[in-house]
Amino acid sequence: MSKIYTTNTKSQALLLRNKGLSLKEISLKLKIPKNTIQGWVRHINLSEEQKRRLKDKERMGGCIGRPRAIEVLKRKIEIWKAGIRERVSYLKKLPYNNENIGKIACGLIYLCEGGKYPSTRQLTFGNSDPEMIRFFLGLLRKWFSVDESKLRCRVMHRCDQNGESLNKFWSDLTKIPIKQFYKSYADKRTINKPTKKQGYKGVCAVMYFDTELQFELQAIGEVVSKYGGADGNRTRNTTMPLSCDTVSPQPRNKY
Repeated sequence: MSKIYTTNTKSQALLLRNKGLSLKEISLKLKIPKNTIQGWVRHINLSEEQKRRLKDKERMGGCIGRPRAIEVLKRKIEIWKAGIRERVSYLKKLPYNNENIGKIACGLIYLCEGGKYPSTRQLTFGNSDPEMIRFFLGLLRKWFSVDESKLRCRVMHRCDQNGESLNKFWSDLTKIPIKQFYKSYADKRTINKPTKKQGYKGVCAVMYFDTELQFELQAIGEVVSKYGGADGNRTRNTTMPLSCDTVSPQPRNKY
């Protein structure tokens, strides 16, 4: 049953609206729902000055509310990520020193990111993530027979980046001598387009002149992808928070 308000209450709402207060302000003062007030005052036309005041107030509210909303969402995302990390933490106990596990990991990574035979006739693995390059090379060197002299690298980068410094960065990370790096390549499509991604070091392509090793990695990945998949159709419902980049304040009622 809807609540019945007195004539005096309605008169107060009309008076406050005539003074230029917003629906939200009147609602807070009189402790009445905004929808109810809106029906009472819809015939009142605000002056241009009153409208400007309400618009300015709305903009100020957005400036204050958006950073708070972003911080709240960031905290929710951190909690969400921590929960998933905890859920998969048991994987740390796997026997990573087992040769089969090492080769499977290396083969799967290569199947995803490496150059495939016969399109190429050499091992080629490229990525912009330093940790992925480090991880792949670590597996390759540990579980396969690698002649270090046959390793080569090429760095592809944006035009506003320094190729020589990038070569040194990747040389230090990969432990591949700088003399085994080809001249870096600057992508002409990025001329006059500043690099915006912080910490971006270009794409490092690691090459190894051995077709047999290339195809062995590819074949390992193919075997695992073919026979290692789950037989069932198990699904999992996972709710991920929205990106902080897309968060926006809740829609506001007009004035």
